[in-house]
Amino acid sequence: MLTLPRFFAVTVGVLALLAGTILTLAVQTAGRAVVQIGEASRDDRAARVAKAVETDLGAGERAVSDFEQALGAGAITPAAGKTAAQTGVYSRPPPIEDADLQRYLTVELIALRGLTDLTLTSGIFERYGDDGTMVLAPTERRQISVYRDAAGAIKTRTVTDAPAGGAADPTQHDTFRAAAQHDRKGQAIWSDIAFSELDAALPEAQRRKTMTVQKALFAGDSGAFIGVLRAGIVSDTLDRMGLERAPGDPHRLFIADTTGRLITRIAPDDEYRIVNASGQPDPDGDLRVHPRALPAPIAAALGFAHRGGTGGTRITVNGEPYLATLVPVAEGRAQDWLAGIVVPESFYVGTLTAARDRLLVLLVAIVLVIAGVGLLGARAVGRGVATLIRSTEAMRQFQFEAGAVDSPFGEVRGALQSVERAKTALRAMVKYVPVGLVRRLYESGHEPVLGAEVTEVSLMFTDIADFTTHAESLPPARLAEALGNYLAAATTAVESTGGMVDKYIGDALMVLWNVPSPIAAHPAAACRAALACDEATRALGDSAAWRAADLPPWRTRFGLHADSVLVGNFGAPDRLSYTAMGDGVNLAARLEGLNKAYGTTILASEAIRDAVGDAFVFREIDRVAVKGKSRAIAVFELLGVAGDPGAIGKSPLVERYESALRTARERQFQSAITLLADSDLANDGPSQVLATRCRAWLVSPPPADWDGTWVATSK
Repeated sequence: MLTLPRFFAVTVGVLALLAGTILTLAVQTAGRAVVQIGEASRDDRAARVAKAVETDLGAGERAVSDFEQALGAGAITPAAGKTAAQTGVYSRPPPIEDADLQRYLTVELIALRGLTDLTLTSGIFERYGDDGTMVLAPTERRQISVYRDAAGAIKTRTVTDAPAGGAADPTQHDTFRAAAQHDRKGQAIWSDIAFSELDAALPEAQRRKTMTVQKALFAGDSGAFIGVLRAGIVSDTLDRMGLERAPGDPHRLFIADTTGRLITRIAPDDEYRIVNASGQPDPDGDLRVHPRALPAPIAAALGFAHRGGTGGTRITVNGEPYLATLVPVAEGRAQDWLAGIVVPESFYVGTLTAARDRLLVLLVAIVLVIAGVGLLGARAVGRGVATLIRSTEAMRQFQFEAGAVDSPFGEVRGALQSVERAKTALRAMVKYVPVGLVRRLYESGHEPVLGAEVTEVSLMFTDIADFTTHAESLPPARLAEALGNYLAAATTAVESTGGMVDKYIGDALMVLWNVPSPIAAHPAAACRAALACDEATRALGDSAAWRAADLPPWRTRFGLHADSVLVGNFGAPDRLSYTAMGDGVNLAARLEGLNKAYGTTILASEAIRDAVGDAFVFREIDRVAVKGKSRAIAVFELLGVAGDPGAIGKSPLVERYESALRTARERQFQSAITLLADSDLANDGPSQVLATRCRAWLVSPPPADWDGTWVATSK
């Protein structure tokens, strides 16, 4: 249900959400622009990394190119040999002088600082085999190398006239065999990264990681095979790639292959291992980095590479977005390498996000202030309206207790005051009219009219014993106060059982059950009400306030009956009284009066006793024809609730009385007197009444047709 506070809260919330959405969209739009700029920056940076790697790798190609140019320019001149046209095969020209070759290779090695070695491997060419592999003569296989050792010193190594297939045969090396294929004639062939052969004697952790470019060289027009020139390269860029970062730079750079294996280290203690495409150790695999701890963002980027991804992408790691860029490196040289960059997206949009968050916080603060002030006002109005609703709902349920009229808003306060004035008038009204009756009329929607209907009801009449004597002994003000306290206690006891006080007759009450609203088991409710009212009267007499007023204890007498009587509106058309009329009403009043004759407190009719069954304890008192009635009724004294430890119950004395009553009805008056002679019955009113009657019947017996009925001569 929509209320003022809810309406205000929803309105403010919608406006705040709209403002926050607009702000967020603006920041997202700006963020996308920044990310695009960042992507261009990353592409440029990756391109520069790739160029740096290619520059390092280019030193090997330049060395091969320089050697070819030197051959062509005659700077390195082998002796003339026979051509293939003359001999039918390509023959090896006379070897270049070792000293000249070493000198040239040394100068080239010094000039190109990225080189680790320059090696020329040669043999006597005979032909190409069916599989395109170069076939060499079994002798005169040579190799001259100029290289830098791990300390940077330039050294020379020469292998001359090695026999074919021997341990020292340099033409069996993979780099020679790869370049000496017929289909690769005239091409520079690149190898993957590998441990440097020159550092074979060192532990793996100290060995340099190199790449080589090799090419088969042939002499000028003669086409004579010179050998395979191999240039080895140590790329400092590779080792620096993942290790060097400016302070505060969140970009993580790396080089990997397309299977997602790292080429560069990302931490100084990362190791290089020979692994297969799945990253498992394999002597026939490739040399790759085995990181000790792989950062999750780089791992995600490597997964993207393994899936064939290149270019820019957005990845999420542990809930945080990252931007990654993969750019091919040394295409045509390296074996499917990629330069990668990973950076948190917040690096580009963090400032915007922070500004957005600050604005959102400010927006939330403003909204909270507005909402707080507005909700206070709306709540104040809502409280006033809720009070009005509660008051009107209470009035609809005929609850007219006074309520608060406090509100900071004059309109609400005025409305509350009007309702309270109406409640005051209604409180006065229900003091005169049974509230249950008015509620029934309200719910029926009909105005009351003269008329009645026969309804089964339970009735109770009450009267204070010796009230006239009490009234004469008390001042009027004290009597009125005492009577008010008594009637309040009695009314509370009655209404707690669902009874309706039909009217107050001086100190007496007339009470109805089962009207105006139906009540199940209304005879039992009347019994409970009589017992509760008697207990309330006794408690009132024992109270400290009653004793302080020096008031004697009061005792109430009750008459209970259940019957079908006329119930409805009696009186004049403009002045009605809702009450009950009929023989049953008169009988209930006579039963209350009989208490005076028998000295009892609560007398009930046989209809009440039969209706409640064994739920209550009764004592049969007599069979009486009340004044104005010819038909006799059985009269019972209500003693208490069955099973209640406080109830009188069927004590031996009560049973003795009922036995004496049956004996007297059999005209055995002396036997009845004997049964009633017990000293414990000396203070029992019914016993003394029955004993007096039996003594009178001994003197003047009742007529022969007497059935034990006592005819009451007074009310």
